[in-house]
Amino acid sequence: MKKATKPRKPVKKKAPAKKAKGQGNFFSDIMKNMDEDLLATLLQSMPKETGLAPELFGPDDPAELFSEYLEACARGNGDDDEKNELLADLVEMLEELKVDCNGGDPEARGKIQAIYDLLDNAIEGHSLQAPDLMITGKILSDAGWVVPDSLKKAMTEALQAPPPDMDDASGKDLVASLLEVADQAGQNPFEVYEYLNSLLASFPPEACGMLVSELIAGKKAVINQAAAGFLLHPDAVLAQSVAETLAASAGKTPVESSLVERLVRMRPWLPQTRQAQLDSTIRAMRLNASPPLKADAPKIIKCYASVCDGSGTRSLFVTQRVGRHYQIATVMMKPAGVADAMVVPELSKSAMDDIVREMKSSIPVVETNSAGITRMLALAIANNFASGNPPPFKLVEVVESLDLGPIHPDHSSPTEIIAGLLADLPPEQTNPTAVAKAHADILNSEFAYQWFEAGEALEDLLYPVKGSKQRVAKLMKAYLPERRAFWARQCAISALAMHGDEKTARSPWKQLALVGRDIASDLPLDQIPLMKQIAELSVRAFESRL
Repeated sequence: MKKATKPRKPVKKKAPAKKAKGQGNFFSDIMKNMDEDLLATLLQSMPKETGLAPELFGPDDPAELFSEYLEACARGNGDDDEKNELLADLVEMLEELKVDCNGGDPEARGKIQAIYDLLDNAIEGHSLQAPDLMITGKILSDAGWVVPDSLKKAMTEALQAPPPDMDDASGKDLVASLLEVADQAGQNPFEVYEYLNSLLASFPPEACGMLVSELIAGKKAVINQAAAGFLLHPDAVLAQSVAETLAASAGKTPVESSLVERLVRMRPWLPQTRQAQLDSTIRAMRLNASPPLKADAPKIIKCYASVCDGSGTRSLFVTQRVGRHYQIATVMMKPAGVADAMVVPELSKSAMDDIVREMKSSIPVVETNSAGITRMLALAIANNFASGNPPPFKLVEVVESLDLGPIHPDHSSPTEIIAGLLADLPPEQTNPTAVAKAHADILNSEFAYQWFEAGEALEDLLYPVKGSKQRVAKLMKAYLPERRAFWARQCAISALAMHGDEKTARSPWKQLALVGRDIASDLPLDQIPLMKQIAELSVRAFESRL
């Protein structure tokens, strides 16, 4: 059953395009045929944590909702008000769908593919105009989805060949509107960057670079601070373009010293080739930087780290006091590195405590300290290096709030991490008797029952096999041997997190370290009880969905 339909407002007429001297640019080609309400929605759709998302409407099924959105796009400007109502719904539902897919839900995976297929069909049918392509890219980006190449290609074609009925106009109105985003975001450059990055998600890198350059030319400090986020963008071409623009701007306009410090913090997170580009920008900025202003850092109350869940996801969060208010700085890390980070500001003590309780209830969490937080971040940033995706810009906000200096990637292997943990233990805690006991004890750990494999590759392997025992044997022989490095790292990182909790005397970090050492070795898998339990739990999860 569909939810009640929101009463429609009369659709405003399109604002007449303003004439400008010279050739119109691609931004105006995209924007000038966009309905005023639709443009307003774009300019006001800040990230969900700001609480500005409107009331939700539409179908409960995400594929149906996306189909309804595409149909509204195809009907043209007369349905812009309907499209406005669907934007927030889509972001929230697509985000939930991604979470389910990451958890190994095959139904969610199928719906995601169905949505991508719907989008490809709409692109092939030329039913999406340039504004629709831009908004669709923003929806997908805000939900954490990959913006497909087909959408980017369609946007590139739209930029190269705008419809013949478009009048010549400049992009100044668009740039002016985007500059207002800084005020809507409360002067938070990290929020401004998130907004701009998602808005430009469907644009080719060259177009993004040109728009960011125009924004920097507006000489608004918060925009320059936000533009620095593009230096961590996965696309090296866009990052270089913005770095060069910031360097050139520094020769004309004084630079806040905090921006220079921010770039210094970011530098170790980039590949060496991009570090050289950033060094040039930093040198140019220092020549015209204002004197540094030292602000008091928030006071740290407690630091927490979680063990890894079955997918390798883990979290850090730190409670802090800022004057009369409280805040939480948190980071989510995955096998590919730091995936998300944020600072949740201006909380009451009770609200902060509620969030901490909720986090503790979702996965085993232990207390740590600033040194433990730094080590975990360094290991995760090394994973960002390996995956080729720099950390998100909001990690800078977290690091600044914790008053940490530059964090360099830590490329330690699971074996090296474990060796460091076990180095100071007496022989009787690492001998064969202790190892055998560790293998037995770890099976009773709370988190061990959350460790299992899932995903399409596993399903393809198990579907033809009949019987639970046969499926477990298949995993042990044909699947888990290739996953030894992953599970060894799970043990190593989780042991490291638990090792930092001095209050948990019975923490199983030693058992985890010893078991992880065996997983990383050439010991046969059938002699490692934890790996057999992972296989059994994986089969159980697979069969529960049949």
